Amino acid sequence: MRVAAAALTALALSAPAFAQSSYPALDQEPACQTLMPAAAGGPLPRNPDVIVLRFLGVSNYELAYRDTVVLLDAGIDKLAWWAPNNITPDEMTKRVNAILIGHAHGEHLWDAPLMAEKTGALVVGDPISMRWIRGTGRVNDKKMAVVKGLGGESEIFKFNGFTVEAVQGHHNIVPDEYMRKDRAAAEAVGALQGKLTPEQQAHDRRLGGMVPLDAQEREKLITEGTIAYFFTFDNGFKAFYTDSAGPTTEAEKKIMQGRTGIDLGFIPYYGGELAIPITMEYIRLFKPAVMLPTHHDGHRNRMLDMPMGPLNLAIRDELPKSKAIAPLLRTPVCINTVTKELYLGN
Repeated sequence: MRVAAAALTALALSAPAFAQSSYPALDQEPACQTLMPAAAGGPLPRNPDVIVLRFLGVSNYELAYRDTVVLLDAGIDKLAWWAPNNITPDEMTKRVNAILIGHAHGEHLWDAPLMAEKTGALVVGDPISMRWIRGTGRVNDKKMAVVKGLGGESEIFKFNGFTVEAVQGHHNIVPDEYMRKDRAAAEAVGALQGKLTPEQQAHDRRLGGMVPLDAQEREKLITEGTIAYFFTFDNGFKAFYTDSAGPTTEAEKKIMQGRTGIDLGFIPYYGGELAIPITMEYIRLFKPAVMLPTHHDGHRNRMLDMPMGPLNLAIRDELPKSKAIAPLLRTPVCINTVTKELYLGN
C-alpha cells in the first residue's frame, strides 16, 4: 500500500515536468523563432504555458497566449522620426482578440478602429479614447468596453487562461521649464538629421491630427483618462501594463496589496533625464521579475531609444533579481508562465 502511494505521489510530482517535456523548448518554439507577430499571421505558441511578447514601438506590445492575441495599445503606424517596425496596420488584422488602450494620445490608439473592424476584436479603453473610437463608426458597440479603472466586475475581462482588470493610472507630467529645454534639444538634433521629405511631413500631419482632443479632455486625460491593466493567469502568473509614466495611483497601489511582486511588468520609461525616478517608483511598487519598457523610444528627434543602462543600474542596486529588457522591434520575448524560463529571440 505504501509502495503504491509513493508511486502515485511520484507520478503526480512528475506530471508537470512531463507536460513541459512534451512541448518544444523555448529555443525551438516556432513562435519564438520568428519576427512575424501572431496578429499578422505568425504562429501562436504550441506550449499552452508559454506567453510570447513583441514590442511594436512606443508603448505597443503584442501578447500571444494559447489561442488569444491581445494588443496592448494600437499605434502600429509610426511617425517619420520613429524607428520603423516594418509591419502595417492592415497586416496586423489576421488574428486579434482584444485591444487594450492606455490613453487617448494618437500614438496609443490611432489604428484601433481599423484593426477592430477587420478582426472583430474587443476594444477596451477610457471614456476619452472610446469617444473617439465610437465616432469613427468602425467598431460595433458590442465590441467596445469603456472603463475607468476603479474596480468592479464590469472592468474585469476573461480570456482563455487569464483575466485582465482595468486599473486607473496617471499620465506622465513633465515640468514646463524642462519641456522648453527638451524641445530646444530636439530641434537641435532634428537640424543635424536633416528635414523630412514632403511625403513624410504629410504622413506625420495625418497621424498627428487623427485624434483631436478638446481642452477639457486633455486635462482629464492626465488623472482620469489613463488606464493600466493587471493580468492574472490561471496558473498564478501575474503581469502589469501601463503606457504612461505616472506617478503611481491609489488604484495601482491597491491592486498590489497583499502581493510581494509580479512576474512581468510593462513599465514606462519616458521623460529623458527625469525618467529614472518615475520608473523606479513603479519598480518598487510592482517588483517585477522581468521588466519590459514602454514609451522608451517615443522621444521626438533627440534619441532613437532611451538608454537602458542607467535604469538597469538603478534596478540592479535595489532589485538585483529583476531583469530589465529592451527588446528590438518585433523580437519575440518568450516566458514559460509555469517554470518562469525566459527566452529572448533575435
